[in-house]
Amino acid sequence: MAKKSQQFLCSECGEVFPKWIGKCSSCGSFNTVKEFREAKLGNDKIREEGLDLVVQGIGDSPVSNGLSRTETKISELNRVLGGGFFPGSFILFGGHPGIGKSTLALQIFLSLDKAMYFSGEESVEQVVNRSERLGTLEVRSMKDEGGRIFSTNSLEDIVATIEKNKPPFVIIDSIQMVGSSSSSFGTMSQIRENAETLLKVAKNLGVTVLVIGHVTKNDEIAGPKMLEHLVDVVLYLEGDRNTELRILRSPKNRYGSTLEVGVFEMQGSGLKELNNPSEFFLSERMPDSNGSAITVVREGARNFLMEIQALTVKTNFGQPRRTSHGLDLSKFHLLLAVISKFTPFACHEFDAYLNVIGGLKVHDPACDLAICAAVLSSRTEKEIPADTVVFGEVGLSGEVRKVPQMERRISEAQKLGFRRVICPVSKIQGSGIEVVGVRNIGEMLRAISR
Repeated sequence: MAKKSQQFLCSECGEVFPKWIGKCSSCGSFNTVKEFREAKLGNDKIREEGLDLVVQGIGDSPVSNGLSRTETKISELNRVLGGGFFPGSFILFGGHPGIGKSTLALQIFLSLDKAMYFSGEESVEQVVNRSERLGTLEVRSMKDEGGRIFSTNSLEDIVATIEKNKPPFVIIDSIQMVGSSSSSFGTMSQIRENAETLLKVAKNLGVTVLVIGHVTKNDEIAGPKMLEHLVDVVLYLEGDRNTELRILRSPKNRYGSTLEVGVFEMQGSGLKELNNPSEFFLSERMPDSNGSAITVVREGARNFLMEIQALTVKTNFGQPRRTSHGLDLSKFHLLLAVISKFTPFACHEFDAYLNVIGGLKVHDPACDLAICAAVLSSRTEKEIPADTVVFGEVGLSGEVRKVPQMERRISEAQKLGFRRVICPVSKIQGSGIEVVGVRNIGEMLRAISR
């Protein structure tokens, strides 16, 4: 007889607990931990006879017969994946509602031959109309032929269709909105059952399966503890819905690097690739303005030039206010403390505001020196020359430390017409660009004041 084991799961993040608690210790949500019972096989279960894998041979695997990647017509996506979709891979695609997940998934579908699109949230006509708004008219013929776009919530129908037609690529929108006839949509058990079933289909048939997943209020894909260890690749589309910029990342990638990013611009015709993101970040910059500095941020193998703005004003309250957009607030507090300690311009009586133009969230420590430069420019009310780029890591002693790939960062600045670079001291000599090495933020202050 089957035995039952009692567990408690958080409906927000998927964390497992041995007993009920009021507040999830993983995501901090209240009243989200609920009982979850899982059936376990008894000891009297007879083990079925297996196969000798040595005799069977690896050649019998459908995935091993064709290891070439499937490239899409979206070069930014190919970059993030490491060259395209690996056959037989299981991919989880997440992002905030309205960020553009379904739009990008539809663009992927239209760029591949013989792919199938299963929607559990929209009818076939809605998918076709959305595609026509993107400027793609040939999708109506796909619908009329009745072979590539489907609207269903039945996991059994999806699996049967895939097994019979064996398409090279399948998109399912979304994993929370499909399930078996006996499951409840949106529950942890249903999500895990869907993932396990689709994973077996992908591996047994060599079909690439991409499923779209919803995210929680903590910016995590719903049920990550259950899904992340099952899938081969996790794609995440992020960005501010008030701006056009979208960043595609891969927190997990078994077939490529997790450091690469793809940059897109949301337009009426869908997500447009930005092959030169630096021009997008600097397109509306006002030259010779106080509190503005240009820096070089490295994401994966790419260098982005972007503008950082800072504003300091005399506080009207006892406690100065700090606000940061695009940078961790604690890091901003740290840099303000370094400025107050090692320069004549203390910040304890000033409100300080920081903004990374373009909506990109910066994690590269190379932007530290540019943040200090922007704050000091606002405090001294002296502009930084428009042809100057500032980058480098700032330590707690006010020293400026070297960052990786300095030569490539300088080369990227030179390509866009900048004539002067303020960076950590090194032996790099730019050709056609002035390289000013600084050891601490005091030397940086004198360099930007020239």
